[in-house]
Amino acid sequence: MDFPDTALLNSRFGSPGKIACRAGENGLPIIAIANGSGSCEISLYGGHVLSYRPAGHLPVLFMSKAARFEPGHPIRGGIPVCWPWFGPHPTAPALPMHGFARILPWSLAATDYTSRSTEIRLVLTDSEQTHAWWPHRFHLTLRVALENALKVELTTRNSDKEPFTFTEALHSYFTVRQIMDVTVRGLEGATYSDKVTGTDGHLQETPVVVRQEVDRVYENTETECVIDDAGLGRQIVVAKQGSRTTVVWNPWIAKSKRMPDFGDEEYTRMICVETANDTGNAVTLDPGESHTLAAVLSADMKAEA
Repeated sequence: MDFPDTALLNSRFGSPGKIACRAGENGLPIIAIANGSGSCEISLYGGHVLSYRPAGHLPVLFMSKAARFEPGHPIRGGIPVCWPWFGPHPTAPALPMHGFARILPWSLAATDYTSRSTEIRLVLTDSEQTHAWWPHRFHLTLRVALENALKVELTTRNSDKEPFTFTEALHSYFTVRQIMDVTVRGLEGATYSDKVTGTDGHLQETPVVVRQEVDRVYENTETECVIDDAGLGRQIVVAKQGSRTTVVWNPWIAKSKRMPDFGDEEYTRMICVETANDTGNAVTLDPGESHTLAAVLSADMKAEA
């Protein structure tokens, strides 16, 4: 898997104190962006947001200590890009879980900054390799903008001669102090499919709490969610645009032990609240059309001494 030289990237795109490229684990290039609002790191492998830390505060995103930074394997934590299908492929389960965007190299296309914003744009286009998995021509752009919040935008453009349909997610992992002290507000009144039990049509009557394995797909909801973390004394707001699905996930005890890239006890320190468009909210684009999925993350928290 070929990536451009980090020195070349720095000479073309770097800006002291704002944008810098370095070689991460196994040489995978990482772009760091920073300003007065905080800092963020993005891997060119997978177009993957690895970290987000608002200035003076604790990290917002969770990254497993067992995460594998190896070509061909997804990175466990941060914000994986799930595209052009979410979950297993609907008709060919042997194809990559959650699509192929998170296991391919992206290109750094542009950077920009002002006194209040620092951003990068990454690009992924179709190739012989993607055609082996998915027959369509496409152009993906991932825009990551660090402002008073972190905005992550995934834009899909249909470069094909025929319409195509896809599902997608920005699979955000969030750090919490202790999952037993966490509630997720904003989904009250929504219905969900329970992927643990394989049942549909459940009504969320109260804020979400996690006391067992949770894998819920809430469709036809555009509302923002608030992760209340009593242990850290903070709230994380997950706002979204171009999304009609929200997914809440925590693997709990047994599944954590079965996952080779996830620590046995790490389920206690994370929760996923994902900005998505799943099966019932799949997106269809005609040739030349585009669609943008966006997550806007902000936190109100106290720094630890």
